[in-house]
Amino acid sequence: MRIAKTYGRWRRAAGIGQAGLFLSLPFVRVNGESALRLDVPSGRLNALWASFAIDEAFIVLLAVLLLTFVFLLSTLILGRAWCGWSCPQTVLSDLTSLVVPEKRARPRRWRRPLGFLAVALVSALFSAAFLWYFVPPGEFLARLAAGRLGPVLRSSWLVLFGLLFADLTFLRQVFCATVCPYARLQGVLLDRSSLVVAYDRSRAEDCVDCGACVRVCPTGIDIREGLQMECIACAACIDACRPVMERLLRAKDLVGYFLGDPRGTGSRARRLLRPAVLLLSGACLLAAGFFARAVLTRSVLELAVHPESAFAARRGDDGRSVNAFLVELENRTRAGVSVALRLEGAGAEELVVHPERVPLGPGERRRLRILASSRDLSPGRTLARLVGEAREGERVLGRATAELSLLVPEGP
Repeated sequence: MRIAKTYGRWRRAAGIGQAGLFLSLPFVRVNGESALRLDVPSGRLNALWASFAIDEAFIVLLAVLLLTFVFLLSTLILGRAWCGWSCPQTVLSDLTSLVVPEKRARPRRWRRPLGFLAVALVSALFSAAFLWYFVPPGEFLARLAAGRLGPVLRSSWLVLFGLLFADLTFLRQVFCATVCPYARLQGVLLDRSSLVVAYDRSRAEDCVDCGACVRVCPTGIDIREGLQMECIACAACIDACRPVMERLLRAKDLVGYFLGDPRGTGSRARRLLRPAVLLLSGACLLAAGFFARAVLTRSVLELAVHPESAFAARRGDDGRSVNAFLVELENRTRAGVSVALRLEGAGAEELVVHPERVPLGPGERRRLRILASSRDLSPGRTLARLVGEAREGERVLGRATAELSLLVPEGP
């Protein structure tokens, strides 16, 4: 089975789109906050319209598990497409390929220093953009302009810049062939029906041994020697071989995308629905179900109650007992809400809160003191329930409850 052909221009366009998304996403605002940012000081992950606290890390772990299964499934079906089309290493190497100092040719004298300068600018930009997912870009740029980045931010930027500059200048796709662990993982995942860039050995007599496919390979392999771990499926060999085949009036590509290694008419039929694909698809659906359930059932309001040690329970002349509590509220949405509190339980009578509706900004955490009164209870302790409702206007976004113990003292 043959797959529609792809070219270097398409890969470059895809790389530009992905790089643009990476650079621009920190500037996208949702309810006044970055669309995607890990706020280290507060321990919160802001993702689109949701904000996850540190104690909700299990949701992030479920998302990582889902992405892992999707990644493995895509590798099983699409082979090394990630390496050639979406890996940041490949994308940045492609985007700097026109300016990087050349190794095999003798560039003009002015091109080498300009190439180093261009790679340095790209490295500085993308290493800074990585930090924008932890520090808002506006804050980062303002601190940079004022010369007040601080030791942690400045050191992080310099280290990332140095690593990226060295990689884009000296390693590039050599990293893919020697260091990257994913290249070795792919060898375990691929099967006879996975998408690969391959040499059609059934038409070996058509090869004129021009060496074009070898010269353009970024990892320096010969695709004619079969499927190799170093191949990143960039399709550069396809683009190099096609003009040669066209001059020889060959209608089919000698090197191309195939489902499995091409072996002529006697090759085994390729299957999309095979046991490994079905197993990983089931794992993806299961992980997606758990993740969706965790997100849909998560509380938008966190509520915790603690006794106020500085206020002893007391009984008034009217027979009512009064207890004081410290209440911690946390807004887990990306919008401002107001929280209404009420007391439920046998004998629970009244709740005194100032203000009556507690305003909370996006992701805000607040502590306040409340007074709870009860009537017609025997001396001792009884359980009641504090209910909080997070509202946006009059619309209830979510509820949270917490148990509290009402102490009824003897006598006034």
